[in-house]
Amino acid sequence: MNKLVLIIVFMILSIGNAVAAEPFTSFEGKGTIKIPETFQAWHSQFEKNKDYGESWFFMVQTDEGGVLFALATITNLGLRTFDGIVDAQFYTPDGQAHALHSEYKRKDIDSSTEKMDVKIGKTHTWGSGKNYHFVSNEKQMQIKLDVKNAMASYMFGDGKVHFFEDRSSEWSMGVNSTRGSASGKVTINGKTYSLKGNAYHDHGWATIKMPEAFSKWFSLRIYDKDYTIVLHKQTLTKKFGGKKHTFGYFGTDKKLIGSMRRFAFKETAVKKDSKSKYKVPRKFKVSFKSGGYTIKGTVEESKFLESIDVLGQVSWPVRIIIKAFYSKPFMHRYLAQYELDVTDKEGKIEHISGLGVVEANFF
Repeated sequence: MNKLVLIIVFMILSIGNAVAAEPFTSFEGKGTIKIPETFQAWHSQFEKNKDYGESWFFMVQTDEGGVLFALATITNLGLRTFDGIVDAQFYTPDGQAHALHSEYKRKDIDSSTEKMDVKIGKTHTWGSGKNYHFVSNEKQMQIKLDVKNAMASYMFGDGKVHFFEDRSSEWSMGVNSTRGSASGKVTINGKTYSLKGNAYHDHGWATIKMPEAFSKWFSLRIYDKDYTIVLHKQTLTKKFGGKKHTFGYFGTDKKLIGSMRRFAFKETAVKKDSKSKYKVPRKFKVSFKSGGYTIKGTVEESKFLESIDVLGQVSWPVRIIIKAFYSKPFMHRYLAQYELDVTDKEGKIEHISGLGVVEANFF
């Protein structure tokens, strides 16, 4: 076993000696529509924090039936030292999956610490207020994405979840585009696809390794003609009591009606994934109230997109050790048929149906 593997084994085993039921505090203070520019910027003060990772994430559901996930990341995780990573997956309307993964060193990062203006290698993402952009000119995939907010941005309280009694670690999120109008294109092997459709965009960072804090993270994004639903359901690890941490947004007429901290997003049918071996939820029961509206119904897998081994880019001996002793992270994505009843403030019931996007992530 070489020196690199020994270092990683020691790191993993040290993390594994966790004490159960550590405290955490979530999103303190009142929610805010206006996200501070400095929150969206690069937080370079974490240079010496080995648990640090920060990302700018976009998702687009195109009018033609395609789905784009794009992510720019700056991280210290593993043996990295403020490295930059660019990941993207595009699922064509006919079901083909295409991926982009590029890694860069700190010298290739040129980003602002005052506003969202992040450059990593051949990728640039920037924006504020109503407009956000993601441009990447990597060989595997070229992306030109523009997002114009159709709904207000939102941040729960201070946007942070603090971990441990001394609040020494944190995870954060601000949703810059709860629902945005997307335009642009993605080009793969000379073929171009339109990115016209609906978009989601968030930004956040962590100074705690995700598998130490979370065991599962399920999300749902629905962009109906008249309604918007975004739900996030996290399950904390046993170290933090195995509690559920939920937050979401509801809008009608392209306006943000309200945010939710409590809702039912309960899995009612599961199926073991052949690649990850995780029991992935394929059907959910959805129920919540927001701004005088009541929403109830079901969301069920319609078209599976992909099961992604997050450690797929790591060398095989290191990957085996991490999975054996610490974490086996997988992302599962699919389009889901939603059948929901929306009851308005006057008691009028409207049934809505269509395809939303579900992510079922395991750490």
